[in-house]
Amino acid sequence: MNDREASFDAFYRDSRDRLLLQAYAMTGDLGASRSAVRDAFVVAWHHWRKLARLDDAESAVRPQTWRNASRRATARPWHKEKGLDPEAKATLDALATLPVVQRKALVLTQLAAVSMTEMARELGLPLEAAERELQLGASAFSTRRGIPAAGIPMLFAELGNATAKVTWPRVTIIRRAGAARRRAHTVVGAVAAAAVLVGAGVAVTDSAGVRPTLAREPLPSPSSTPMAPGAELSLPDTSLLPADVVRGGLAGGGWRETRTDDNSTGSPVVHFCQDAEERYADRNGVAAWVRVFRDGPQGEATRTLTQSAEASASPTAARRAYLNARRWFAGCTVPQTQLFSTSTSPGTGDDSALFLFREVPTDTTYLIGLARTGLFTTALTLETEVAPGTADLEGMAELLGTAVSRLCALPDGGGCAASPARVEPAAPYPTGSVPAMLSEIDLPPVGADPARWVAPEARQITPGNATTGVIGCSSVAFAGAFRGKEFRNNLIRDWVLPESDLPDEVGLTQMVASLPPAAAEELVALVRDQVTSCPDEDTGAGTDVRPIAGWDEKDQNVSAWHLTTRLPDDQVVEYDVAIIRQGGSLSLLSYVAAPEAEMPAASFEALVRRALERLPELPAYKRG
Repeated sequence: MNDREASFDAFYRDSRDRLLLQAYAMTGDLGASRSAVRDAFVVAWHHWRKLARLDDAESAVRPQTWRNASRRATARPWHKEKGLDPEAKATLDALATLPVVQRKALVLTQLAAVSMTEMARELGLPLEAAERELQLGASAFSTRRGIPAAGIPMLFAELGNATAKVTWPRVTIIRRAGAARRRAHTVVGAVAAAAVLVGAGVAVTDSAGVRPTLAREPLPSPSSTPMAPGAELSLPDTSLLPADVVRGGLAGGGWRETRTDDNSTGSPVVHFCQDAEERYADRNGVAAWVRVFRDGPQGEATRTLTQSAEASASPTAARRAYLNARRWFAGCTVPQTQLFSTSTSPGTGDDSALFLFREVPTDTTYLIGLARTGLFTTALTLETEVAPGTADLEGMAELLGTAVSRLCALPDGGGCAASPARVEPAAPYPTGSVPAMLSEIDLPPVGADPARWVAPEARQITPGNATTGVIGCSSVAFAGAFRGKEFRNNLIRDWVLPESDLPDEVGLTQMVASLPPAAAEELVALVRDQVTSCPDEDTGAGTDVRPIAGWDEKDQNVSAWHLTTRLPDDQVVEYDVAIIRQGGSLSLLSYVAAPEAEMPAASFEALVRRALERLPELPAYKRG
């Protein structure tokens, strides 16, 4: 053995246990920490000619160890250590609640025994800022463990009982792996490496120059979210909402945690309206967690809260993940589901959205909160039996803000959350092949036994299908021209209830079209005059007109009526009709009712408002 090998062997034996204990305190994952230490020493032997000249080689190996441990712990969220001493578990749980910078400060000073100046250098902070983080971390840790600050060293030392049982590879195996790594870098220029250690019977691979392995470890499940090459994200399960926070944020004192895993197996769907073909919002995400809470006696839970959290490899990928999850909810494909409202929570993370749904057949209400902070996307789904009108959107926004606050404290977090949380109404997000028209999730149930609304794709309005209106009152054609201006973007869609026992005539028709704003406003005025004068103009038919809603605002006109027409054979026909204008965009709604399938005035007015919210998606009028 030469001097270089002897000095490395001594370094390996002297520092591996300390580095293991530090990595374990940082991650709470003993297996990941052991692998991280082992691989860091492989890299250290690769560079030992330079490291051996340092006064403190351990300070150079430590950052690599911690990065590896954090990466492996995040990439294997299903790993759970069994038989852990309750006191050690409490210490690790308390550490995990700290922001990473405060946890590092504590570990560096308690387990690495570095000076304050060295601590600040490793944290990358000015000395004063580093000392402040240390004080905050020590105070928070002491509070969570219920001990005075003077008792922190004792608790940290006791973690060594868990790491003392770890066995290490022989140093000769470490050096062989380091030598293989160096040869591979020489051959392929640090792009990829592969070698087989015949004597040890172990394969060593290194696709990024930082991760050879010395033991046969199980590969991650193909359905789990893989760790992106070179990623150093940390998404511990302690960043999810704990049960006591849920109990404090939602009514009902029986909330309990029933599941925490990475969602890599079983049904991929954990949220109401989630795309059944997509297990994660980010298919190439770095890590993921799902936690489920239930409220009520065991086996009789009446409410369920589900939280998911995902980590993406880049800000662009995180934004895509957020938008993909928002697409799930905005275009919900669960049959007979009605979207009641869409909101935002300003100041919550970098992006946020709130959705309120009702599943008609089960009469179940769902509140969904979605947010992104930095590289993390989180979603909350509350399933409850309360009526949508009494659902606590503000409470959901507050809980979403708490979830964001726990994630934004991580190193790759972004915007945090204001308190108290605010809720502001927002227009529904575009969905469907024609975003300017109503979708199934917009339509209210009708009849005593509500059936599913069905419609073909919207079709171009032609002279043969252009007219809709009220018997003897009015007719509106969105085809041809009006006042010399040709209709543009004119489409029609008929919604029916084929699975119901209602009369065939029951259904909803929507037409949309574009005109120059002045012409569109004039057409609205014409329709209003026709409908309001109908009782006087059509005395033979006997039509009654009852206003439901109406308003005029800047660049906007809305009128809705309920009309009842008595035909000569004593037949009664009932309609709900609305004309809507937003700028140059027009929409006409006509619902034909039946005695057993009337649409309440409040429901039709809500439908009119939803049509108005979607109308701006209609392309603007273009001349020529």
